[in-house]
Amino acid sequence: MTQESAHATDIMSHPTFHQSNEARSQRWEIANALQTTLNIEQLFKLFSRSVQHLTGHNGFSYTNEAENLSISGGTTAHHSCSYQLIVEQDDLGELKLMRRRRFSEKEIEQIEETICCLVYPLRNALLYRQALKSAHTDPLTNLNNRISMDDCIKREWDLARRQKTPLSMMLLDIDLFKSINDQYGHAFGDTVLKAVAQSIKNTVRASDIVFRFGGEEFVVVLSNTAIGGAMLLAERIRLAVESLLIYEEQFRVSVTISLGVTQLQANDSVEELFVNADKAMYQAKHNGRNQVVKAP
Repeated sequence: MTQESAHATDIMSHPTFHQSNEARSQRWEIANALQTTLNIEQLFKLFSRSVQHLTGHNGFSYTNEAENLSISGGTTAHHSCSYQLIVEQDDLGELKLMRRRRFSEKEIEQIEETICCLVYPLRNALLYRQALKSAHTDPLTNLNNRISMDDCIKREWDLARRQKTPLSMMLLDIDLFKSINDQYGHAFGDTVLKAVAQSIKNTVRASDIVFRFGGEEFVVVLSNTAIGGAMLLAERIRLAVESLLIYEEQFRVSVTISLGVTQLQANDSVEELFVNADKAMYQAKHNGRNQVVKAP
């Protein structure tokens, strides 16, 4: 594939930044349009539409590995120009514009001018995304937190009812966690929580959503999953945690978990779905811990 690329170390210091009154007016209009959204996907679609008359591109792609973002629009094409977007030493990711014929030098200059309008709205959108993520993330385990869980369960409940698809949930609790804190201290207890959280994340499927409910309790929401599949996954999680050897300095500890699993029934409310999983989890505790129990 032929690629024409230009990489901007700091796009705002590019020599094409200082242009004629007409060019400045054009940039001002584009910049104003880009100020209307903090949604990154919408931002790039808006940018693509705004510069279409200048570039005639067929498609675009944006990647930001640090933020795990990959956004594209239009179609891929033989020729492209790429820009590493960096402003004030902040790496904002890479933008690529593609089309079927080569970009001329003048068109590349126009692209570079208009990218100047993009970088600050993009940085604002990334900061907003990071703030939202922080508000919905448990800082210790880096899992989704309880605020995020409440929104997610309601959304998945609505979807399952509307599309008549199965929805399952599991609630799990670290066995005898208080004794770990009492014997080894809360700092090591935090190490245990992080290790168990990572083990859960490594075991679930990409479509499953994991939350730290509070303390030593975790919730996994399994969309489009019936009770049989949920039970198999719960057992895999139990075995994965049981096989952990958690250590820190002189401490070496193994832990187990108890899990309750339930599937949404026709007349279950969101609250009943959670209550049923909670009852099954406590039944697992009552039965001797380190096991999976299905809600009746």
